[in-house]
Amino acid sequence: MSVFFRTTGTMGGPEFFVRPSSHSLRAVRVPVIVAVLERPDGLLLIDTGWSRRTCAFPHDDPGLAHSLLLGLSVKPEDALASQLISQGYVPSDVRHVVATHLHADHVGGVVDFDRATVHVHDRELDATSRGLRGGYASSVRSLPRVAPYTLDGPPALGFPFSRDLFGDGSVLLLDGRGHTAGSVVVAVKLQEGWALHAGDAAQYVGEYRADDAAPPSLYARAMSWDLSEQRRTYGLLRGAEATLDARVVVSHDPDLLSTLPGTKEAAWPCLWDRRKGASKPKPRG
Repeated sequence: MSVFFRTTGTMGGPEFFVRPSSHSLRAVRVPVIVAVLERPDGLLLIDTGWSRRTCAFPHDDPGLAHSLLLGLSVKPEDALASQLISQGYVPSDVRHVVATHLHADHVGGVVDFDRATVHVHDRELDATSRGLRGGYASSVRSLPRVAPYTLDGPPALGFPFSRDLFGDGSVLLLDGRGHTAGSVVVAVKLQEGWALHAGDAAQYVGEYRADDAAPPSLYARAMSWDLSEQRRTYGLLRGAEATLDARVVVSHDPDLLSTLPGTKEAAWPCLWDRRKGASKPKPRG
């Protein structure tokens, strides 16, 4: 098993809104970072980014007004399904999708993977009833092949609740509530340490690393389901870095993206890679 990272286009906005403690009107571009894991039974995605349809016709889906509000910049080849083909796979290789949460920029592309089971925290499914007030597009309430789960496992990696997705310790789902009621942090066991995809638990690495007294970004204040819970998650991410040397990935930090492996050749090796007899899915072509 190994893990690498891609972005499905970019979004944009004024720096003062998305970066903590900034007063700049400068426009910034932010990625939509998703993770691709090779497993013996196929590929697992952590989030999917935007769909093929959105990347080809953003003015139709999510619509002109929404695209302008998000500062959405996408091209047809930005869809993750298309990017996987460039990496030697086909969309049917994807067998699992884990959603950090159900905002459209994170799960819009689920529709492009028709063989994948979509793992979603049951609290997040319930939260979609808030609709646009919670940032949920109507389309996420009818996602295909959803497998709800409850975080009812023991504490893990410093987080109070967990779920061992495959029962082998290779992928743990952790309680990362705050941005939304059912946000999760997805922990992947590397050969050395852990990688934690935290979704929108923070917008930038500097946001969760900051002192508790530091003000969060305007975006966090506007979009958080519960800002006090989000601050709690900040602390848990800091703890995972300090005590476990975990590699934390948040979805929209452009500086972080430039440091992550972006191809299967550069991917971080994971737990399955050192197990005898474990085989990787064979890339096409």
